[in-house]
Amino acid sequence: MGIPMNGLRDMKAILANERKVGGAIEAAFLRLRSGEEYRNACIVHIDQLGAQYYSVGFVTEQGDRMVVNVHDISVISAPEHKKIRELNNVAYKREAIHNKRRYLKRLFDIYQGSYTVHFWQEAKMIIDDIGVEALSPELSLLVSNVQDQAARTA
Repeated sequence: MGIPMNGLRDMKAILANERKVGGAIEAAFLRLRSGEEYRNACIVHIDQLGAQYYSVGFVTEQGDRMVVNVHDISVISAPEHKKIRELNNVAYKREAIHNKRRYLKRLFDIYQGSYTVHFWQEAKMIIDDIGVEALSPELSLLVSNVQDQAARTA
């Protein structure tokens, strides 16, 4: 179960700090004023100008990306900050896991053998976010090598 969100400001803060906190924001459903309802909508962007929020971007269960004016939203029900592996929206979950794996691979490439504490903290956060089972065989091997190095130096 995720952490409940209390409003657009909370959601915007999570999205702005996604790299530090990981996860995603998923609502039980998002209903527009026109009556359209989207179950397990993952909110991916919130736009604001000054103190006014004016649009919300989200991904539907079918993988469609939508951007709607906040005035067109009737209800955002039970929005929660969840780990990516806990998402019910399979389309967004697949996309987010792919992006996190790609980012993790880049981290390993950049640090190439000189793994710092900060690198390992960020890598562990990503692995916890997507789950060990979501790692590719190549990434699993890199992670186990780094764990072995860390165990030998500790």
